[in-house]
Amino acid sequence: MTDRPAVPAAFFYLAGALVYLSFGFTEMMGSDLWWHLAAGREIVQTGSVGLVDSWSFTENGSVWHNHEWLADLIFYGWASVFGVESLVYWKWLLIVATFLLLQRALMRLGASSPSALVCSVAALAIAAPYLDLRPQLYTLLGISVLLNLALWRTPKLWAIGLLFVVWVNLHGGFIFGLMLLGILVFPWNVLSQSEEKKEAFKGPLITLAVAVVACLINPDFVRVFVLPLTYALNADSPYRSIAEWRSPLEAGGIVSGPYLYSLVVGASAALCWLLPTLRRKVPFVPEAVVFALLTAAMSLTSRRFTILWAIAVAVLLHPFLAALLRERLPRSATVVLLTLMVIWAVDRLQQYSLRPAVAYHYLTAEYTYPHGLAEFVALNQLEGNTFALYNWGGFLHWRTDGALKVFIDGRANTVFDDQTYLDYVAVAGAQPGWLERVENSGATLFLWPRARGGERLIRGLQNTGRWILLYQDARGALLAHEDHPLPPTLRLPKDTLAADLAETFVTTRKGEYEVAEVAARRAWEREPWNQAACTGHKRTLQLVGKAKEADAVMEACRGLFSSRFLR
Repeated sequence: MTDRPAVPAAFFYLAGALVYLSFGFTEMMGSDLWWHLAAGREIVQTGSVGLVDSWSFTENGSVWHNHEWLADLIFYGWASVFGVESLVYWKWLLIVATFLLLQRALMRLGASSPSALVCSVAALAIAAPYLDLRPQLYTLLGISVLLNLALWRTPKLWAIGLLFVVWVNLHGGFIFGLMLLGILVFPWNVLSQSEEKKEAFKGPLITLAVAVVACLINPDFVRVFVLPLTYALNADSPYRSIAEWRSPLEAGGIVSGPYLYSLVVGASAALCWLLPTLRRKVPFVPEAVVFALLTAAMSLTSRRFTILWAIAVAVLLHPFLAALLRERLPRSATVVLLTLMVIWAVDRLQQYSLRPAVAYHYLTAEYTYPHGLAEFVALNQLEGNTFALYNWGGFLHWRTDGALKVFIDGRANTVFDDQTYLDYVAVAGAQPGWLERVENSGATLFLWPRARGGERLIRGLQNTGRWILLYQDARGALLAHEDHPLPPTLRLPKDTLAADLAETFVTTRKGEYEVAEVAARRAWEREPWNQAACTGHKRTLQLVGKAKEADAVMEACRGLFSSRFLR
């Protein structure tokens, strides 16, 4: 039985696009973005996708197996043509395309436009906290494309080959794509029917073979399969302790509010197929059950896989919801549902700015990076081995193009060994012997934020008498070892936003609140949406006794972008 919709399906896709866009405003410190941009630039500069590490002093000269080289080229190419800030448009485009394609695939599974829309929106709501500016978005898009190609239909071999030859060079999630392809093309009917099994498996095996061969078309050939699997299966790797890769059942890290509820709902739906009466109304979809079981298990081991579970649970729930809505929802009520969806999306969107500079600033947490420190380094042409915050490494690559070589960065185990990471963790946590680790590492510069215990590290180095403070602002500090060569005169950045923010910080520390308020006002007037300028201006106004003005500044800032980090 199919719907005779009161509203054409096209209107549901338009409403879906609007809702999906409204979920594209996840604020996250996208530390990987910067080194992806820098890698794209280096590929263009060298004319080769085979890169050798030139950004760290711990692995300098070693081969870097960058399996996301095509994604990096796209990042850099887009930024070069449209500007770095316009990468938010790239993100929104991929999110909208991914979930529109999911909506389309669900329509084939159970012909109900309202159900396809609701389930796709539910999937996005579960996945939203993890949707930052990084190549993983290509894996989400690849999954949706694959569902359209192979869910309840025999996929065309050329389409499968094309999909995987692109996917393998975009993101390591192609490995999951191969697993999903196996689930979708498996001849489930042979488990219940007396068919000739040999013939039933022939087509699926050929399809899988085409996909695997397509995946071999990459710079690392067979090695491209090794790294993602090694990382996924090695539970003892210290890199698995990074917050974003921990189980969602552990404290800390990113949390998806609907996630645990969706596990309960998904398990309940799967069990409902055990009821013969319900199975007659809702056709059994073994692909959906296996897809859901696999991704549920993966998501429980690592919260980053929540985005895979989100799509799987939409596929699992859609047949049930489609059957329910066909029986219970009057056709005229679809107009009401569609209207409510549009109103909800518009209400969500009005909280945010679609201006690229504003959106980019918050979606990447741009304000958490050491812009002033980078300006100081460039102005004084500093270079050298730098012990820097893990999350700042990629930013330094992008801004200094290798002038500051770091101890470790967000490329993690694609470049660095376990001991390097463990040494970094010991320093970051100020564990016993941390000072010796820094001084014995080969670093002669130290770049670190003040937040989260950073002040202790900065003071600890200064107290030795061997480390000299070169620059400081509210974001962090740059120190040099006494043996590090420096120019005769160090110059400070002037007439920039970062310079105003630095002056605000330094004069506030000295108790010169009136001077600090003037500098903070200048910074705010330069970029009235800037998080650091907003919070700095508010703080200095409070310090000079202008509480009402301070509240007005923060209200104006929130009016430009409703960020939870504006307070």
